[in-house]
Amino acid sequence: MTATQPYRVFVVEDEFLVALQIEDDLIAAGYLVVGPFTSLSTSIAASRTESFDAATLDLNLRGELVYPLVDELLERQVPVLLLTGYASSDLPERFRALPRLSKPFDGAELVRRIRSLVAAA
Repeated sequence: MTATQPYRVFVVEDEFLVALQIEDDLIAAGYLVVGPFTSLSTSIAASRTESFDAATLDLNLRGELVYPLVDELLERQVPVLLLTGYASSDLPERFRALPRLSKPFDGAELVRRIRSLVAAA
């Protein structure tokens, strides 16, 4: 990514108001938002065709766990921030070390976490 091109963040969130908050916070911080996507099938399909630098993923989309998407993104070495109400101990072992932001979250903290992800990538 060049200095003149903003980072693109892939957003998966099924709660309309939360998705709007994420989108507003990221855009205000200078990121381009890809999505938001509200189901596992559409998010997986989009993740295979869209270009992005990092992802924020709600782990539970109306009862569908996004674990297959997380696995796919990690395999592609995409930085992932998990947005969830689950404690890390409730996650599969392979996801416990991933950056996680508990719901409800502060928009400024979301932006800080995304900055940290893209800086480390």
